[in-house]
Amino acid sequence: MTWRTLTADGEKHAAYADDEWLRSGLAAAREVLGDDVARVVQRHAVLVLQPDCVAGRVAHRCVDLVRRNGFEPVHTVRFHFGPELTAGIWHYQSTISTPASLAIADHVCGKSDSLLVLLRDTTPHPVIPASLRLSDLKGRSTPAKRTARHLRTVLGAPTVLVVLVHTPDEPIDVVRESTVLLGPDVRDLFARMAAPAPTDAADVLAGRIDALHAEVDPHDLDLAAASRRLGDLVPDAMRRGDAKLDWGRFTADLVRAGVDPTGWDALLVGSAHVEHDRPGVPRLVDRVSVESWLAGEGVLLPPFR
Repeated sequence: MTWRTLTADGEKHAAYADDEWLRSGLAAAREVLGDDVARVVQRHAVLVLQPDCVAGRVAHRCVDLVRRNGFEPVHTVRFHFGPELTAGIWHYQSTISTPASLAIADHVCGKSDSLLVLLRDTTPHPVIPASLRLSDLKGRSTPAKRTARHLRTVLGAPTVLVVLVHTPDEPIDVVRESTVLLGPDVRDLFARMAAPAPTDAADVLAGRIDALHAEVDPHDLDLAAASRRLGDLVPDAMRRGDAKLDWGRFTADLVRAGVDPTGWDALLVGSAHVEHDRPGVPRLVDRVSVESWLAGEGVLLPPFR
């Protein structure tokens, strides 16, 4: 198995060389899938329905949109996206993130349980891996870099950290990130990739979403409305002019006023107004383009016949 069947990015391949999650995930994948690891993984994508997606009540719509774009649910796992998991998932990207940005991301991901959804690409003649096609459909975290066709735009993801969904970009990331999120249970995920999709997979997923809705209070995830609500409660904390928000001072002001600093209103305002990136610090791993796979930098294997 050449590494170019898993990623089109040589720098990413080098950065992951000693990654414990990738090493463990590939070992598990080989145990389950044998020589067909790349071929099988290339046909699958992982969609994480985050707590903001649940609170915003857009998870059912999200699933409907991805199904209309040729992805079918195969398996769903409920899990808690705690700080140890967020650190693992974004280990190579978070080197540029400020402490405030990391703290808000942890609070967003940890607000409730999430759902990991294994999807199978039903495109008859795929030209890129399923994971990259889903990632391209998802859109960027920064709202200004999204267009009307992107999933996050359609669903109304309001800020750079309240983004509703997460997807691994390439097959190599599917293996690595699934291992981060599931640990030893990732073997079952690989086995599901090789098996026919259960006829009730979509119904099971819908039921899991409904179960979370029954446990989690809804929220409008409206940045402007959140700003008004907090402005009424803590007007001094909201007066910042053009300066970036000091997350530590802001949350302290909220606590003194009896407002939950980890509530959705605070997280929305914080994610919109804190400084996210540390200047001059490069990402260890960046996004891979669709064009790189189309140009042959990644090797797409023919589907099973």
